[in-house]
Amino acid sequence: MAKAFYAVILLCLLFPAFAADTKAPTWAELTPAQKEILAPLERDWNSMEPQRRKKWLKMAEHYPQMTPEQQQRVHSRMREWVELTPEQRKQARERYKKMEKLPPEKRQEIKRKWNQYQEERDRESRTAPPPAPPAAPNTAPQPAR
Repeated sequence: MAKAFYAVILLCLLFPAFAADTKAPTWAELTPAQKEILAPLERDWNSMEPQRRKKWLKMAEHYPQMTPEQQQRVHSRMREWVELTPEQRKQARERYKKMEKLPPEKRQEIKRKWNQYQEERDRESRTAPPPAPPAAPNTAPQPAR
């Protein structure tokens, strides 16, 4: 189940569609449920390539069957994706294409290490104390020299 979930996300984020059909709905044409699921993408939706919008819509179809944890992860990844610059997105797609060319054993090893890293990062973010508030500026009068 988890492997299928990650495959869908990777495909949605990184793999361009080969379909020639370019008709994809604008943000205004989405249903309220689709808008709720795809909310992190609203700002960029209408400027996305139609094929990419179709990929996201396909993911949105599967969203209701995901566990709450999976849904949260999808939204988190969407927010991270929209914060990337076009150049960073291009680099991510290129890395994905390179990964696809690796032997299956090497891909599995990389995925295993990536999952370990993400789990550790998530664990640290849940247990890390909140940052201290900034110190108040010193507004006391300074002695004359």
